[in-house]
Amino acid sequence: MSLELSEVKDIADIIFKRLNRKIEILEAIENSVDEKIKVLEKLIQKAEAAQSSLSKLDCHGEIVLMGRKGMSSREIAETLDVPVGEVDLILNLKGTKKTSTENLRQENFSSQVIFT
Repeated sequence: MSLELSEVKDIADIIFKRLNRKIEILEAIENSVDEKIKVLEKLIQKAEAAQSSLSKLDCHGEIVLMGRKGMSSREIAETLDVPVGEVDLILNLKGTKKTSTENLRQENFSSQVIFT
């Protein structure tokens, strides 16, 4: 009977060793997955930031196009729902900003046309 118990104990030891190896492997896999999740989260943050930048660039392009079509900063700001200062800044940087005198002439002309 003790021989049988000894064999059972040996088999149990072998099983426990195998289980411990499997546990170590699973822990290594879990750590690897955790690291990959962190990397993916950082990539997602970068992608979201890039998307936000692209949206701003699209808006800036719209501002420049509207400025080239002759719209005033105020009109562009109202149309795109952005601050007039931002519109002025972008138009000034792109060299499409009309001078204050040109804007005044256009506004005076527009009001004369409306009231005539």
